[in-house]
Amino acid sequence: MNKSIALLGSALALSIGAAALTSVTANASSSQFQPQRAQVASFAIANMTCPTCPITVKKAMSAVHGVRSVKVDLNSKTATVEFDPKLTNSAAIAAASTNAGYPAKPRG
Repeated sequence: MNKSIALLGSALALSIGAAALTSVTANASSSQFQPQRAQVASFAIANMTCPTCPITVKKAMSAVHGVRSVKVDLNSKTATVEFDPKLTNSAAIAAASTNAGYPAKPRG
């Protein structure tokens, strides 16, 4: 009989543990833990004349807190930036490029 009670107690403990784990897992997947959707902005970049210019623009824009990625195209004189809108905005990203000597304007 003691073995039956011990087994029943163990089964109950496992059941409670599984329920608690399920609850924690459900809470972890709630919207408060979801990452913010990235926003993408395109910029027209002035003064880019040589192959090293895009490197400077990318470095300046990437340094802005909240920027996730930067792609600069020398031929079209544009930059495409993916960023977290809770942390930065297109004006701050454009200002970073402008301050580095490459005036940037958001493209519509």
